[in-house]
Amino acid sequence: MRRKDREVTDIHEIFKMIDNCPVIHIAMTDNGKPYVVALNFGYERQGDDLILYFHSAYEGRKIDILKKNPEVYFQMECSGRLIAGTSENPCAYAYSYDSVMGSGKVAFIETEEEKIHGLNCLIQHIGKTDENFRFPEAMLSRTCVYCLRSRDFTGKRHE
Repeated sequence: MRRKDREVTDIHEIFKMIDNCPVIHIAMTDNGKPYVVALNFGYERQGDDLILYFHSAYEGRKIDILKKNPEVYFQMECSGRLIAGTSENPCAYAYSYDSVMGSGKVAFIETEEEKIHGLNCLIQHIGKTDENFRFPEAMLSRTCVYCLRSRDFTGKRHE
């Protein structure tokens, strides 16, 4: 990271930042070209590993790409606000933010128990709840759930 003064190295602080992120951007490679999607996500911490959970239909461009090349890069903008400059000092305009970025490999989840766990992590994160949910079997069979394990992630803050 070029701006070491903005790097967040405390893992607990990075996970606090992730708590405030509703959307993640996942970058993939499709036949040598970049392809990025914005997704809602759930997550959990296992030691110092970040486990991210996603869901979608079983078909579509994103799924086709991930099956061919599950290596991805991700970025989250966790909070932000404009820092206003003035007409006398327009270079003072800036943006305050927390962000988390990293890489990992996507794995598709097959078992019903793991799917339920991943979907609960997702709903609990985006819904800001500790409630556990039950899912109809018909819905589970139609829903693709996948996860991304990352040991390679960093935080950045500009205040």
